[in-house]
Amino acid sequence: MARPLERIADINDKKELWKVAVRVHHKWMVVSNNKEHFEMIFIDKEGDDIHAVVTTTHMAAFYDKIAQDHTYTVSNFKVQPNVSTFKPSSHKFMVKFTGGTSVGDDDKHEIPPKPLKFTSFSDIITGRFKKDVLIDIIGMVDSIGFSVAQSGAKKQQVNLVLRDHSNNTLNCTLWESYADQFIKFNQDRVNASAPTVVLLQYAKVKEEGKFPLSVTNTYNVTMLYLDADFLPIKEFIDNIPKDLVVSVSGQLSCNSQLTSQGSENTQQTPVQKLLSKAVVMPLTEITKLTDITFCATVAETKILVASPFGWYYRACHLCPRVARGDKPPFLCEAGHSTEAEIFRYKIEIEVCYSGKSCNFVFWDRECAQILDLSAAQMRDTMIQAGIHDPLEFPLALDAMLNLEMAFKVKWHPRWKNCSVVMILRDDPFIKQLKAPWELPLQKAAGNVPSKTSELLQIKESVDEARTEAPEECDLVTDLEITSKHNPDPITPTSKRQLPDGSSESTTFEGLSEGELSSNKLKKIIKMEKKD
Repeated sequence: MARPLERIADINDKKELWKVAVRVHHKWMVVSNNKEHFEMIFIDKEGDDIHAVVTTTHMAAFYDKIAQDHTYTVSNFKVQPNVSTFKPSSHKFMVKFTGGTSVGDDDKHEIPPKPLKFTSFSDIITGRFKKDVLIDIIGMVDSIGFSVAQSGAKKQQVNLVLRDHSNNTLNCTLWESYADQFIKFNQDRVNASAPTVVLLQYAKVKEEGKFPLSVTNTYNVTMLYLDADFLPIKEFIDNIPKDLVVSVSGQLSCNSQLTSQGSENTQQTPVQKLLSKAVVMPLTEITKLTDITFCATVAETKILVASPFGWYYRACHLCPRVARGDKPPFLCEAGHSTEAEIFRYKIEIEVCYSGKSCNFVFWDRECAQILDLSAAQMRDTMIQAGIHDPLEFPLALDAMLNLEMAFKVKWHPRWKNCSVVMILRDDPFIKQLKAPWELPLQKAAGNVPSKTSELLQIKESVDEARTEAPEECDLVTDLEITSKHNPDPITPTSKRQLPDGSSESTTFEGLSEGELSSNKLKKIIKMEKKD
């Protein structure tokens, strides 16, 4: 009597005479100590999977006999504990072929393909996943960071920031052939405005300490998908919220101009982003404005403001509104239902410049950028310490104080505060930005710099950064900010032509109750001192 077929879920190390009907979901080569062997992922009709290894000794007998996406009956194999550092299967055991292993019944079984089970960005950020198991992720490319397009002294790599439907971001690094695949795909894109979606199956989460930092590929087991016609990617694109499509579209150029050594984001530099479509003025002038205005300025963070709502809030997964409720599903004012808890920073800080103070509202992205910790991670540390009250502000938030930074903000005259859109901690640029404001103060104090030409150079460098900034650039990526206010654009009273034929406002009538404010820096005239 023939042995009956058994389930993958039942496989253990108590015997070797197993007989299973499987589909080869994935097959890849491994080189170790200059020797080759291949490995596979088997799945059965119940959807369970297991990791299988064919050693160098038996590779010749099975490599050409077994093909990916085909079904087989596999009998008589050794079973051993799955103790890999990063496991492609969560099964407790793994299969190892021996000389007595039998493979037959090619395509005689009806076994459907393995479904993708994506791990959410929020679960990765908060650590709610099996740390030793490779995961499936999907997200649209928000930006491209440092990249090495050609292998040489350094390995090929592309650093990406991925964004999910809930506006969560996750760092992603593609190495070697995976980086090359992405670079070629990005260069050949026809529709540069369409979102680029990255799907990684069997991706590894890189960790530093107790918190995950990013995802990356791992040897040849990871599978990278980029084609928009691939069904899971197509479904992801179709379900992207409209406001997110607007915020990330156009971020990538079809010719990304990745250099042989490396490059930063091929769009605007951080300086250009901060200055684009913003009126450059000191804090003393911003607080006089009577209209909602985007401004670029410099200030120093001084005091944490004790907001009655605490230092974080639970967010909706479809919009930036607060998701309320004691248990899932949580509901926002728009009626969206959210099952998972998504926590985001909202911290108000009093900032100062030249004796003038104002409250700046820092949102999730900027807080995480300064603290290097997500709101969910910060909240977890508080809960571990036995603190559940959001009005108990963590001591770690003090790291946001006594910092001089360049800001892009949205001034709200109704509330007399600013929403922070972008921050930049760059001492040379901060010095350049505030130099024209400090010159009158230095004159009043009788402390005028002797090198006026140096100030002219500062003025020209800032003007150049503003001039080179593209006219169309969606920089207000914080949905909480943009959803609250969407004012009509300010009408300029005069314009200057940019090299690309576009124009930029130089003065704004009626912005201030006092003198006109301008984002054009004052011209400094060099005076010849007569004998």
